[in-house]
Amino acid sequence: MLGMHTNKGISRREFLPGALAAVAAAKSAWTQTLTAATSRPRPFRLIPLNTGECLLGKNHVLGDPYSDDERVPFTIYAFLADGGPGRRVLIDLGPVGLKYINDMFRRYRFFRDLPGDPDAIRQPHSNVFDWLKRLSLEPADINHIVFTHLHADHHGLTDARDGGAVMRFPRATVHVSRIGWQDNLGKRRDGQWNSYVDYAFADYLLAGEQRGIVRFHDNDEVLSGMDVIHMGGHSPCSQAIRVQTDAGPVVIAGDEIYHYSLFERGILSRLYTTPEQQLAASNKLADLAMDGAILLPCHDPLLSKQYEQSGDAWLRDLAPISRRAARGFKASAKKKLPRSAAEG
Repeated sequence: MLGMHTNKGISRREFLPGALAAVAAAKSAWTQTLTAATSRPRPFRLIPLNTGECLLGKNHVLGDPYSDDERVPFTIYAFLADGGPGRRVLIDLGPVGLKYINDMFRRYRFFRDLPGDPDAIRQPHSNVFDWLKRLSLEPADINHIVFTHLHADHHGLTDARDGGAVMRFPRATVHVSRIGWQDNLGKRRDGQWNSYVDYAFADYLLAGEQRGIVRFHDNDEVLSGMDVIHMGGHSPCSQAIRVQTDAGPVVIAGDEIYHYSLFERGILSRLYTTPEQQLAASNKLADLAMDGAILLPCHDPLLSKQYEQSGDAWLRDLAPISRRAARGFKASAKKKLPRSAAEG
């Protein structure tokens, strides 16, 4: 019979529609895959912004058996996560009003009373706004600001009269831990905040939520390629920020970890909420690093040194240091926490 393959029993009229449909389906699947690949947001370029440097007493920040005559070098960072237009994020802002923040640190006895004020915060690389200028960006180019926590050396307060530096970013949505914010609200009595969050800044956040420019959430996506993970060890509002980069996932650890070298030896901060929360947060961060994330402690001078030395390869160069610190923490027998600063 014309058009029949008698040895197979299938006609061309029966075969061709199915074959064409299979080709069309394959083409459609390929088009969808290609569209998804081309529309997938690119990884973030992450840059550490050195916004201040100071020296702090070891006993004050690490507890016994250290002495405050021994000093710990602290670098105070903001981080720019640049995913291109519409995806530019600042993680923390660092100090902006130096007189205010230095007066606060003196009040809490972080600094020694010595001639020349050698411990005070200085800004050899200036503040976050000067960093943006050097990177050819304006405050209006920033789409999101995510805070690791609400201590004044991280949120850019200038003089405690209003929201401070965050108010200079006209297009940014601000992200804060809801668990920490609820803790802050729970201390409020008769219009008084009664908490560790600067009162004018707390007023700004409260009004900002009503205006839709502040978002309180935990363990949630900020935008594609970036999410927040509640920690609650250093302060009730402490959260880590996970960022997808060309070097793989990076976790900005906030003040849950001060320095790689301290973490590796199991030496934890004296400034914490409860021993259980601090240890749980530290173990969670170590687990993330063991699973391949690169941890970034928020006060380790090594970050800016590595960026200056390696440029955009800085994260890959820090990866083995992060893994070693996590392994050391897991193996360390020195995880007994010092007495909390809140206790005395």
